[in-house]
Amino acid sequence: MTIKKAPLIIIDGIDGSGKTTQANLLKERLSDGQVVFTRQPGGTPLSEKIRDVFSSSLAVDASPQTQFFLMWASRADWLEQVVIPNIEKGIPVISNRGGSSTYAYQVYAREAHDLEEEFWRTRALVMGKHKPRMYIIIDIPAKEARRRMDADESRIKSLFDVKPLEFHERARAGFRAFAKKLPGEVIILDGMRDRDVIHKEVFALVSEICGW
Repeated sequence: MTIKKAPLIIIDGIDGSGKTTQANLLKERLSDGQVVFTRQPGGTPLSEKIRDVFSSSLAVDASPQTQFFLMWASRADWLEQVVIPNIEKGIPVISNRGGSSTYAYQVYAREAHDLEEEFWRTRALVMGKHKPRMYIIIDIPAKEARRRMDADESRIKSLFDVKPLEFHERARAGFRAFAKKLPGEVIILDGMRDRDVIHKEVFALVSEICGW
């Protein structure tokens, strides 16, 4: 019997939007082995090392192009080691962040629009036939995201978290622009609502795309 390839689903949004909360709520609800949860950058030993480099002051202050290719190097290894082996066995993969973040942050937030054509070309090269079936973007204003991050005493703020509000608003605009580029593949959800209300919508979307 041929196993039908399972979907790759991305949950994304600006820092402080609640995307990690939604990924964790899904993880609590779904049984072990039913789905694989992962993150970008990260998810493999090599990709986690790239994540550490990316989070350092050296990379945070690097050019948009340098950040861009760091992200795609991390994503290529993650795709080969985590995504492809699982979706080809029929196990859905849900990732906290994806290429949508690269578009939002390296192209839009960094105002490097000359990278846009390269983004789509590199996406096609790296992801090939394994592109995400669905992106779920949790959308909130940057001011509210900052308020949430400041209120979360357990959060260790990254060098990206403390960027000016304008940086995060540009990233938010980037996610919206990304959605317009992939109509029908990107769902934007209002992140200003109660987390359980959002979770019901996220779970319904994931259940539908996974065929549960």
